[in-house]
Amino acid sequence: MNADELENVERDGWFVTAAGMVGDLGNPYYREERQRDVWNEAAAVGLQVVLWLGLGTAAAMVWLGGATALPYAVAVLVVLGTASGVSILYARTLGVRVDDAVRLLRLRLVPYCVLLVLFLVGAMRAVPTSGFGAGLVWGAAAGGALTVLWLVGSGLRARRREQHREV
Repeated sequence: MNADELENVERDGWFVTAAGMVGDLGNPYYREERQRDVWNEAAAVGLQVVLWLGLGTAAAMVWLGGATALPYAVAVLVVLGTASGVSILYARTLGVRVDDAVRLLRLRLVPYCVLLVLFLVGAMRAVPTSGFGAGLVWGAAAGGALTVLWLVGSGLRARRREQHREV
């Protein structure tokens, strides 16, 4: 998408309006460019810290608290997933693609994957062998594996798109 297309992106849909209210984007603070840029960077750093701490907390919960802590750990993951999903949806709604190869296939994603695997292994270890919890954990493991495959596939497709543009 070029700069002209970005300028014409629909900004008055219900989702963008609601996100602007939640993010307080009408605040006069955002009028000054440097403040806005610094705050955007700070918010990005803060989101990443929350993701790391949240994944680490969820993993620790299932390893230390066992089956009793599993529902709470899953709730933490749902909150993290929702925040991440809303961020991605907001960017996409405004015409910014987040599946760029440069963003997806990076070593900085390794800690996220390690923490997610630690969570899933801990959850499988902690959950009773039968019942709803077992199905939930196996479903989460399958969903996690599919998500990793989707990320790798998206990154590879984005790399191919970039290579075709360069040609």
